[in-house]
Amino acid sequence: MDKKTANQARSLEYFRGRQFSGQWRLFMTALVEELNASAGSQEMLAFFGHLGTKIASDLPIDEQDTLEGLEAAINRRWNQLDWGWCQFHGESDMIVIVHDAWPRLDGTVRETWTAALAALLGGAYNAWLRDQGGDRTVEVQVLKAQPDGPLEFCYGC
Repeated sequence: MDKKTANQARSLEYFRGRQFSGQWRLFMTALVEELNASAGSQEMLAFFGHLGTKIASDLPIDEQDTLEGLEAAINRRWNQLDWGWCQFHGESDMIVIVHDAWPRLDGTVRETWTAALAALLGGAYNAWLRDQGGDRTVEVQVLKAQPDGPLEFCYGC
């Protein structure tokens, strides 16, 4: 099974155990549209990154000894929020993070929402990695943020 098929299978398994509520869709669509229109894309992304940092501080992760332990602890947090799952891969001197089964919005804000959520998740991952003793000068970078697939991040690239 290739990586893409494995990720899709894992996402399908995740979705089968969840019910999606539309109660926040209209609000989030309006919020993203208005923030992007009034503040601009860069400011909106910075705001969502700050929200991710705040969420990480409200949902702290105990100190973990391994990358696998950190992945499991963070997945427990995402499970609490029903925001999907992540997978960590150590590659030489960096960590690649894949995040899928994340809450999606359709329509006119699809692309903007994807970028906003990637900024939010990046902010959370950044805060959690720093809390684990990570270098405060290193920032989590978004590698890939497309509406139809997993989001990909890099720490230390």
